[in-house]
Amino acid sequence: VQTSYNPILGADGKPYKIIKFATDITAQQRKEADYTGQVAAVGRAMAVIEFELDGKVITANENFLTLFGYTIDEVRGRDRSIFAEASSDSAAKGHALWERLCHGEYDAGQYKKIGKDGKEIWIQASYNPILDGDGKPFKIIVFATDITAQLRASEALQLAVQQTQEVVKAAEAS
Repeated sequence: VQTSYNPILGADGKPYKIIKFATDITAQQRKEADYTGQVAAVGRAMAVIEFELDGKVITANENFLTLFGYTIDEVRGRDRSIFAEASSDSAAKGHALWERLCHGEYDAGQYKKIGKDGKEIWIQASYNPILDGDGKPFKIIVFATDITAQLRASEALQLAVQQTQEVVKAAEAS
């Protein structure tokens, strides 16, 4: 229950009684607990990072920091480019993506990123503009899962299939 106590003043300006107004906020509290629980569940399962619209890191969860090999102090306030490849092609794609996000467009897919140690990291991620009450983006939040191992396994399988096909072709030819 949310309450407020309101003194009622008499003609002499002194309070002579108090009126209590109470509102049942059980449903509101339950809804807030539901939202808070959902956000916590996502944070436990995924790597999450938040950016200002200018690309500066606001915060990142422990999953994200561990995946990329940074501490929060090393990334907070830094530009998003610290996670990107240095190539001009990669930079151009990243800039185009960021422009769409800043215009309120959502994006999802597989993205190649670079960790602190220069290690290549592949993520399955969704980039989500967070909108204010007027529908304008005010920050970007990324939910990601490390898919590096799956991609490496897929590449190894494709190579094995290719080599097997070559062996079969060579056997058929002889």
